Amino acid sequence: MSGAPELQPAPRWARFLAGLIDAIAVPLVAILVMLVTGVLEHAEDWVGWRPPVRIFLLGAAGYLLCNGWLLLSRAQTLGKFALGLQIVSARTGERAAFWRLLFLRSWFFPLPFLAVFGLLWLVPWIADLAFALRKDRRCLHDLLCGTAVVRR
Repeated sequence: MSGAPELQPAPRWARFLAGLIDAIAVPLVAILVMLVTGVLEHAEDWVGWRPPVRIFLLGAAGYLLCNGWLLLSRAQTLGKFALGLQIVSARTGERAAFWRLLFLRSWFFPLPFLAVFGLLWLVPWIADLAFALRKDRRCLHDLLCGTAVVRR
């Protein structure tokens, strides 16, 4: 018998809806950052190796501006906050550490912004979501980071 607490995973529909909220809010914030900073404004901004890097960074900026404070203070994204969900340590059941959320878990979420350069990003994204069909409802990024999403 392990010492891990029995976690009550968040319902799949709630995780999906929270993810949908984040999938709408984060790109809107990233677009605002793009408009304010002028990144990718000129035709030459779309040539060479820089566009994928800039788009990834725009996604990361949008994610942090939209979710940074909530991740730091409550271990939640905007969508999880709206639906009363929280990211916790799968081992202890306590609120996940900010460093874990920022450096292990959140690197994955700016990847969809690279869709401009093809649909290859869909493969890891679908694989990640497929893991949520398991009994513990933990996505691949949850398993890799040692986190779980539960009702708050």
